[in-house]
Amino acid sequence: MGRVLVVATAGAGGDLQPLMSSSSALRDRGHALTVLGDRSVERSSAGLQVETEVLPPELDLGPALGGAIRDAMATTDGDLVAAGPIVRERMTAWANAVAGPVAHAIRTKRPDLLVTSLFGVEAVHDADPSCPWVVVNSTFYVGPDPPRPLEADFGPRALPLIEGYASLLGSPDLVLHATDQIFDLSFEKLPEKHHYVGPLGIWEPPSELPAYLDEPGDPWVLVSISSQMQDDVPIAEAALDALGDRPVRVLLTLGPDHTPGELGAVPQNTRVEQVISHAAVLERGRLLVSHAGHGSVMKALWHGCPMVLVPWGRDQPGVAARAAALGVAEVVPRDHASPAAIGEALTRSLDDDGMREKAEQHAARLQLTDPPDVAAGLIEGLL
Repeated sequence: MGRVLVVATAGAGGDLQPLMSSSSALRDRGHALTVLGDRSVERSSAGLQVETEVLPPELDLGPALGGAIRDAMATTDGDLVAAGPIVRERMTAWANAVAGPVAHAIRTKRPDLLVTSLFGVEAVHDADPSCPWVVVNSTFYVGPDPPRPLEADFGPRALPLIEGYASLLGSPDLVLHATDQIFDLSFEKLPEKHHYVGPLGIWEPPSELPAYLDEPGDPWVLVSISSQMQDDVPIAEAALDALGDRPVRVLLTLGPDHTPGELGAVPQNTRVEQVISHAAVLERGRLLVSHAGHGSVMKALWHGCPMVLVPWGRDQPGVAARAAALGVAEVVPRDHASPAAIGEALTRSLDDDGMREKAEQHAARLQLTDPPDVAAGLIEGLL
């Protein structure tokens, strides 16, 4: 069995879950894992019962990325295009700082293999490990000659950062894309060393579910905004307004960085949580209303739930376009995300039996797969 160093950071939306899913599968196969991560990772990996080393608090990805975005937006008076290079520069400085602890861990732990996420690629590249290393990309294919232009798939503020990460993907010995190939426009031109492994992002840490989820009543609709700060509370408010008089029960998840006090009036058919298992709600649910985060969309597809998607930024335009191409989602552009527009999309989705049938067909196909096992098998090939 091998010694595996997992370089993990939380705070970049859904970047952590696919990495933890593949790492859990390696642990289950008997490999010895050490997780090097920030404080959020320490909390998420507690259930894995593996050795964890915590980065200095000033290297936490969430505050670093959030600070870079706030400073860039302030410097450019909110110009998303002009803010992108500033975010990229700040995150390069963060990666350079993280590379020191990564290099130290490589020297002291002497791993046979290193695994990281797309947000870790620059730090690990700078650390220059002597062992083989793997990148687990949490979204659709990122790399040379993608099926759609990057500028169509990513928000303008995120584009320079993603272009920088993509330019480094020749360095790892293996790149795993934690998505479904059919979802990714059935793309068949992956470079050597790149592989689709399926939706690893459906992994969630163990949690206790509220009893109200299983109470009899109208079907559940999950409304979810990003776990990373991106000013998308208006999606939630518009969705609640549109769903307030419909025969459904609504569960809104705000994430840890928002509180219910940020909302206006909450309809009687709505419950609000900061964090709850999305998979548990979607398993019981009729529809997802979301910012089009890749992890949320993959969970909905896995459980056969149609979607109404309002892509806000980052990779969300590309995720929404792929879900729409599958015929499992209505997409409402951010600039048109009024309660009326979201309400019309909700009506179409809730009344469209064909959309639900397509979602259920993809769910049946996906549930025959085992993405963590596929990922672990490919990673083991380097040991």
